[in-house]
Amino acid sequence: MRKNTVKTNNFEDAPLVIISLDFGGSGTKGIYSLYQNGEAHSLFMETEVASVTLESIKNYEQNLMGTTHPENRAWVSVNNETKAVGYLAQSKYYANSGLAELKYERAIYKTLAAIWVVKEKLKLPLKLRIALCILLPAGEFENKSSFEKLIRACCADYLTPSGRMQVECVMFNCLPEGAGIYLSHQKKVGDALKQKVCAIAMIGFRNASVLISRRGIVSREGITSDLGMVRMLEKVVAASAGQTVERLISAIPMTGSEIDSRPLRKLLRSTTQEGRNNELTQLTTAIKFSRHEYVSALTSWFKQVIPADVEEILFCGGTADYLKKELNSYYRSTPCIFSSVSIPSSIDKNSLGCRLADVYSAFLYFDSVVKQRIAIPQEVKLNRV
Repeated sequence: MRKNTVKTNNFEDAPLVIISLDFGGSGTKGIYSLYQNGEAHSLFMETEVASVTLESIKNYEQNLMGTTHPENRAWVSVNNETKAVGYLAQSKYYANSGLAELKYERAIYKTLAAIWVVKEKLKLPLKLRIALCILLPAGEFENKSSFEKLIRACCADYLTPSGRMQVECVMFNCLPEGAGIYLSHQKKVGDALKQKVCAIAMIGFRNASVLISRRGIVSREGITSDLGMVRMLEKVVAASAGQTVERLISAIPMTGSEIDSRPLRKLLRSTTQEGRNNELTQLTTAIKFSRHEYVSALTSWFKQVIPADVEEILFCGGTADYLKKELNSYYRSTPCIFSSVSIPSSIDKNSLGCRLADVYSAFLYFDSVVKQRIAIPQEVKLNRV
């Protein structure tokens, strides 16, 4: 780790914001705080990104009626590329979620948009400094240098709904998904992790990733598959009528392991009572069989990538909580720990619960690092963690 001193030049009086971002397949989650006061906040943005023309965006802005939160009208323009991000991309430009693409490719625009959203929420000027921590799947971790180079260049000068932003990234860190949960667990159990082999299994909406800790040393060269919860939802869509992954994404996790049908009623499309009853039965059956098939595929993959000498498995991600019953049953002879990170209600304003655990834990770690390295606003002691 280098400990260079870098002059901030004309940014020396600009406010410094600490931001941690997780580019999940179901949405971008973030935790941020102003360096000076330390009060943390969360943000959530839909995952969509759409390529648009600057003329289209300007026309949208000119005809905008009413007011909304900044995350609902975010767009950025940089290097002759204009992108609508989040809800705007989803609702006006009908963008897709880009699940087949590498996360870091869209993450540049999501990061630029998130920085603008944070600026708006904290009522900051267009010129500011950031300390940025991002989470990437273990399989994309090798792209961290490319991401850092791009984000430093792009955030230096780009257009937003408020005008031209100039942002200096004074500190950058990239962690593999699941690392935040692991660091939180390590803090709780201390030296006990130095005596065992622990697998960190992150199961999200888009990916499943595994990291291995051997006596406290975590290899950042983890393994990632595309076995996120979206694979199960695709099976449900194929086995039911009139449903889409987007419609199912919020309802199915609420049904639990026993498949409570009540959260599914809002998804029904039939206009007759008999039709709705038949539709509900079909949907419930589809979830039951799809869940079983998905768990079989997921545990089969885990069997290949989790070493036989593992002594503890730390499960994290919203999908892991959803499949807790099956995972405990499959690994009945191995202690399984499910994320117990407590998110203050003052931070979790979007009721994301465990879906915030990884990025929140990463933020707590990164926040402490930033405050150790940056003692005074005029000097920044490090370019990279």
